[in-house]
Amino acid sequence: MPLVKHDTTNYLVIEYKGEEHQRFFHLIKHLFKTLDIQNYHIYEGKDTERLQVFVEVNQLTLEEADAQLQKLSDTLKEKMVKKWKCLPSTSLPKEYNIVTLPYKRVE
Repeated sequence: MPLVKHDTTNYLVIEYKGEEHQRFFHLIKHLFKTLDIQNYHIYEGKDTERLQVFVEVNQLTLEEADAQLQKLSDTLKEKMVKKWKCLPSTSLPKEYNIVTLPYKRVE
């Protein structure tokens, strides 16, 4: 699923893949509560060690989205080893800013 259409995005995505997926799940929920981010959904990916976090935003440019994701990623890096990627990213060509559809929602 492409994340960038007409040079804007409606979602920020953080994809975690690693053995500490439960810790990441609780950390991201706590971080979003602290930052008062309410419009997000967490999904399990193809396997249980893959989590996808979709944050709904109102048409951000690729640069704005990348800046917000970088702040979130930096905050997460203070608490655990980085095993996630953030999309969309200005370091990727627009056609590579895609995400696989999630498998099931995690509560």
